[in-house]
Amino acid sequence: MHTTKTIYLTAAPPAEPGLLFEKVLQSGWQLKALSATREQLDFFDTFEWNAFQQEVVIVKTKKSISLVDLNTGQETDTIAFKRNPSFFSPADLPPGKLKERLLSYSDIRAFIKLCSINTFIQSYHILDDNEKTIGVLTSTSLCLEGSKTEEPFASLLSLIPLRGYQEEIEKITHHTNLGTPLDFKELVLLIMTASGQNVQGYSSKISLSLDAEASIHESTQRLLQFTLSLLQKNEHGIKNNIDTEFLHDYRVAIRRTRSILKQLKDVYDKQETAFYLTTFKELGKKTNQLRDSDVYLLHEGTYYNYLPPFLQSSLKPFFVDIAASRKKLQKQFSSYLASSDYRLFLHRWHKFVHRDALPDSLLAPNASLSTRTIAQGSIKKAWKKVIRNGRHISSETTDAELHALRIDCKKLRYLLEFFSSIFPPKDIVPVIRKMKELQENLGDFVDFSVQLQFLDYRLNAMPSGEKERLCAASMGGLMAILFQEQEKARRKFHKTFRSFDNDETAQLFHDLLLFTSLK
Repeated sequence: MHTTKTIYLTAAPPAEPGLLFEKVLQSGWQLKALSATREQLDFFDTFEWNAFQQEVVIVKTKKSISLVDLNTGQETDTIAFKRNPSFFSPADLPPGKLKERLLSYSDIRAFIKLCSINTFIQSYHILDDNEKTIGVLTSTSLCLEGSKTEEPFASLLSLIPLRGYQEEIEKITHHTNLGTPLDFKELVLLIMTASGQNVQGYSSKISLSLDAEASIHESTQRLLQFTLSLLQKNEHGIKNNIDTEFLHDYRVAIRRTRSILKQLKDVYDKQETAFYLTTFKELGKKTNQLRDSDVYLLHEGTYYNYLPPFLQSSLKPFFVDIAASRKKLQKQFSSYLASSDYRLFLHRWHKFVHRDALPDSLLAPNASLSTRTIAQGSIKKAWKKVIRNGRHISSETTDAELHALRIDCKKLRYLLEFFSSIFPPKDIVPVIRKMKELQENLGDFVDFSVQLQFLDYRLNAMPSGEKERLCAASMGGLMAILFQEQEKARRKFHKTFRSFDNDETAQLFHDLLLFTSLK
């Protein structure tokens, strides 16, 4: 079995790789040139590096796209692909194994071109002193596409021994003059670094390590700086209409920002807080219709499957209208993101969240209190509110009651996430898990409620006509199914809430809050 050693050369290669290589060849050995080729390679992944997390590299050449094992460098799947997009969705690809694998990495995110490199590959036969071919040497120079300099940022040598000559060839790879051994994963990381990519550098999850004894003002500033960075990182994807998750994460950043300002009271001047709460509320409103359109289009397949086959085609005009509306909304919001009003507001907000000095103690009396103190008080208050309001909901739950409780749960969940780093994982993780179960149930209910309201609005606004009647029939059938699903979620709520409002959960919160008190 052939073995291959790949060696990275830190220095720029000579004009002829043989000039370097002949220094380490055994006496009488020589190189015989085979071929020289140039090729551009494009590397793709999602904004969250979903393929890399699965130890896969997506590489596109002029005529194909391939999945390569990150650990071995072996190609595992490939299809013809002649387009040259800056991003693509797996849905755009023909049916097959490669498409299914990409969908398994992410069925909602687009795969974005991370970088392009130009390769110059020279191949040689390695001949022994009897002029018999005993292996193949490949020299590869890597240059960034569009770089001002043509100097390669890396040079590689790949040695492939023929059967029976592994030992002789492997001796060459240990020669110190050739360079440092490099595996395929290290090569990929080298390419990403050279192109300015921060591998796995994005996550919408809060990953700050807060100091429990630091002032709450300092910790809040760090949290707000993080949510600001999320806003800025997702603007590009929204403006370029790459995928719907950019807007989703952007909206999450807005909600977290408002939650921090609203729940952590007296950390800032009340007037400033009120101004920013209002401004971020208005910013969120500008995204509402666009996000609603995204949700309906993402559920398109599910909606069709809810209906019998003879009603499915009649629903198509509904989604055509939503897609057309979404296109306009996306352009409108993208224009706003590029506006001077938005940029000025963001500049003002940036200055606010990077202030080092504590606010006036008369205007912000809690600013100097410890992060631990505020975390304990705010979490305890939010938890009691969820329990109190949840217990007041009767068997005849109304939409408004469940919607309000969902907001209460979201506030508590945000607080737990904000301050998770100051608690032991064994205490905070089970609490967040319990919250997630309740939130998901309430989220399902509210989502069905919102969808029913939207469909009812569209149905009442629909003009009369033969095609419209067929579409109305489909929408009516869809509403009936969604109502059934909503009622399931409503009935499930009481069971879910009972599993949350019990001794086990109370003990979890008690242990969590006791930990902060003992420190």
